[in-house]
Amino acid sequence: MKKQTHSLPARILSMLLALVCILGLLPGAALAASPDSIVMEDCTHNGVHYESAALDTCWLHQMKFDYNGDTVTGFCADHGGGMGWSLEGHEWNNPQPISDPTVKTMMAYYYAHSRGIFTDQAHALGVDEVWGSDYTWTMNAWVQAIIWRHEQKTLAADPVAACAEELMYVYNNLEHTSYTSIDDVVDGTSLRDRAQYILDLGAQGVWGDCEVFEYTYAGPGSTQHPAYDVQGIIIGNLTVTHEQYELTVKKVDATNPSKGLPGARFLIQNANGTYSKEVVTGADGTYTLSPLDANTYSVTELEAPEGYQIDNPGPQYVVLPNENGKTVTVTFTDTPEITGEGSIRKVDADDPTKGLAGAVIRIDGVDNSFTGTYTTGAGGYLEDVPWDTMPIGSFVATEVTPPTGYTTSSDPNKVRQEFYWDGKSDVDLVFENDAKVKIELLKVDDSDSPIEGAVFNILKDGQIIGSEATDASGIITVTGITEGLYAFVEVSVPAPFAR
Repeated sequence: MKKQTHSLPARILSMLLALVCILGLLPGAALAASPDSIVMEDCTHNGVHYESAALDTCWLHQMKFDYNGDTVTGFCADHGGGMGWSLEGHEWNNPQPISDPTVKTMMAYYYAHSRGIFTDQAHALGVDEVWGSDYTWTMNAWVQAIIWRHEQKTLAADPVAACAEELMYVYNNLEHTSYTSIDDVVDGTSLRDRAQYILDLGAQGVWGDCEVFEYTYAGPGSTQHPAYDVQGIIIGNLTVTHEQYELTVKKVDATNPSKGLPGARFLIQNANGTYSKEVVTGADGTYTLSPLDANTYSVTELEAPEGYQIDNPGPQYVVLPNENGKTVTVTFTDTPEITGEGSIRKVDADDPTKGLAGAVIRIDGVDNSFTGTYTTGAGGYLEDVPWDTMPIGSFVATEVTPPTGYTTSSDPNKVRQEFYWDGKSDVDLVFENDAKVKIELLKVDDSDSPIEGAVFNILKDGQIIGSEATDASGIITVTGITEGLYAFVEVSVPAPFAR
């Protein structure tokens, strides 16, 4: 027997490891009609044989036929019937369909790998390696044995076991081993599981959809092979329609996933190195590549948009097709680079230098889902606002509860303020509150004009609680008033006035 390029178990095991998930998206096959007759172009025996318990001696041979103008491998229908090179140029006709699913799967499996005709699923799963000529001889023998088992009606009862048995006989001859059970483990996997794997992929359409027909000999025969002894030919036609796919690369703000980021640069490559392209995301943060062939693609971020840093450059891997159909989106996030600062403060309306603790303010995102409620502390500044992790975008700050002793302003602009946070420009908001109760002192001259700079002590229940000077309007305002007796005692007046 000719030596194959890769051992049978290793080849099948590699396919088992390549199967990551079960996919069920097979594009419809465009099947050509079978011809009324086929003509043998070549019949070759290599003089090698193996022993099968079910079939006795099996000789390795290959037969090529003109099938719809193409050269296709055919298989003998009857084990032990006449067949040979003397029948080259002869005709077989009267095609009869064969519907046995195991025969159709194994022939699709053989044609796909020996001729390089693969479905998109096979490409995507990486089970699309074209066999070398030596390996094709070996697999020809295995598929031929399965067809003979079908003809002798020892296949349908347990097709997995039947396929595994013939695989064992071929493998014993190929590798000079002596396995006796299909449950024997070869390179970590039993022969039964290997056969089950191939048949399962066939049921999912990974090998394609193969029309199979049995043709009857219609030639005159030859001296070596009389016409009455020439066996029928089983042959098939495997065709698939290859779909085209779209891959959308999407870049979003990590703090606001609904915000697409333009200007991100990516590299997209396929697994076999036949496709490589750099792209830059557009105004909506996306870039769509189309048309793409079925394959596994890697997507790597090369450069973040201005003002952002890459979270994870990848690569991320995308299999086309997958369960999402013809269009697949892969999303990357970038985090804003924060260089700005934010400040929101609550002050006394009558004395803006006086910060008020205890005010409750809520911040809500306008173009994002952020929301948070915070309380002013010492100096009237809002505490614990997460400026470094807030989304880039528009916000509204609303006073929820005023500080103790103060009322919410009747002016909407003093209760609700909008701002935009870009992570770079500082935000500085000031909210004012009026005291619930306050006392005002007005200092005027003889003509009732206000006097600025007159100093008074402020007393409550006879105790000094403060000292202030009149402002430009001649006024001193005392806020935060609680129950008690208040008084103003003049301390000094500015020149030229006298006390």
